[in-house]
Amino acid sequence: MRFTILVIIAVATALYLGGWTAAWAVRESSEIGTVSVGAWVANPFAGAPDADPYSKARLAKVGNLTLGIGEGVLFRAEEDDNGQPLRRECSYLIEGTTPPARVFTLVPFTPDGRLVRPPSGQPGWLTSNNLMREEDNSFAIAVGPRARAGNWLATQGEGPLVLTLSLYDTPVSSASGAASLRLPSLVRKGCLDG
Repeated sequence: MRFTILVIIAVATALYLGGWTAAWAVRESSEIGTVSVGAWVANPFAGAPDADPYSKARLAKVGNLTLGIGEGVLFRAEEDDNGQPLRRECSYLIEGTTPPARVFTLVPFTPDGRLVRPPSGQPGWLTSNNLMREEDNSFAIAVGPRARAGNWLATQGEGPLVLTLSLYDTPVSSASGAASLRLPSLVRKGCLDG
């Protein structure tokens, strides 16, 4: 009887520690294969069939579909250029240009992957097809809960914010060195009071 109890304890301990270390490895290995460009972070290999096992495990855990290597690259920003976490109640300015792409989208999400629903009547995302641009093809996009003239991506509520910038049908690939890219800046302009 004592032997059986010891075996059960050993198996339970092994399963618990194995599960905990696997979860820790998936969570802490998020830097594997990632490329950072300012506030924007991408994992160009995430949609590849030969992606590393940690990337595959993260995708299985989150359940999001990714862009394949030939389809484009998805960049995420959870912090601004100064390292401050993005918040839905704050206003931001995204300025600059993107690498060549047939189209790009800018979409606000919560950290768990839910679309941040804007006030009714406002679009929940922006695309490069409907942006006002400068003569040099640069743009400025205001992001936040207060309406702004020009390009404005509406958010509402309080809490963390994740912005995704998806470049579709772009020559940018993992092989071309995404770290040398220039992406738009992301600067906090202020937050709503209380």
